[in-house]
Amino acid sequence: MPSSLTVLLIEDDFLIRTCLAEFLLDNGLTIREADHCAEARAIIDAEPKLDALVADMTLPDGDGMTLVHPARQRWPDLPVIYISGHGDLRRGETSGDPARDRFISKPYTLASILEALEDMTSAASD
Repeated sequence: MPSSLTVLLIEDDFLIRTCLAEFLLDNGLTIREADHCAEARAIIDAEPKLDALVADMTLPDGDGMTLVHPARQRWPDLPVIYISGHGDLRRGETSGDPARDRFISKPYTLASILEALEDMTSAASD
């Protein structure tokens, strides 16, 4: 995986976000972190380039899915990993394109997120 990839990680659980961010940093990624929608939206508006978005579906001030539209307005082919502890509840709302959208249920392994990012970002660069 190229070390120049920048990922926006949106997760309201501090421990989960911190562990996942540290793991991804240790694997060469640049991580931008947000714990709620408003903070994530500010990052989306200010960041010059994002290579992927990892978004918890349930956040204190909204729904992680609402961030996909503004992010994809700036980066149309942006890979998005949706994370939820509520099973398949929202899976039908993604595009269905595995190169652009993945749904990963909690609990997940850190490696499963990295593997999905590797797969999706390598497909996007092909």
